[in-house]
Amino acid sequence: MILLKPWRFSLAALFLFALLSSALLSSTGHAQQATSSYIAMDPPVVVNLANPSRAQYLQMVVELQVGSVEDAGIVQAHMPVIRDTLILFFGGRDPAEIRPVANREELRAEALAAIREALETRSGRPAVEGLYFTSFLIQ
Repeated sequence: MILLKPWRFSLAALFLFALLSSALLSSTGHAQQATSSYIAMDPPVVVNLANPSRAQYLQMVVELQVGSVEDAGIVQAHMPVIRDTLILFFGGRDPAEIRPVANREELRAEALAAIREALETRSGRPAVEGLYFTSFLIQ
């Protein structure tokens, strides 16, 4: 019978634990990871607002959520279409319409629907799962 010294036994047990842990992670851990990611629109989107008394602008920093690498490629390829859709959607609106937070959330959902429709028309897939404003400045 071979007797292992305590430190050798601990080292062997640690090695075995590491080996089993990595095998378990490779078989289950990677398959359960979320695949969504965010694509920042750079530069920010700036539009003119409808204010008869003075010039007024809306500047938005936008992040688009996609669910796959393929969707990310579609979004990158059609970024001019997405930018144009947002400019047409928000441009010329009354500042009083977009200032309240409750209205902004509704407008965000409508803008997302407009982007998804534009991408569906051009690429056959809506590609964008979410639209988030990381900055929304009216000046």
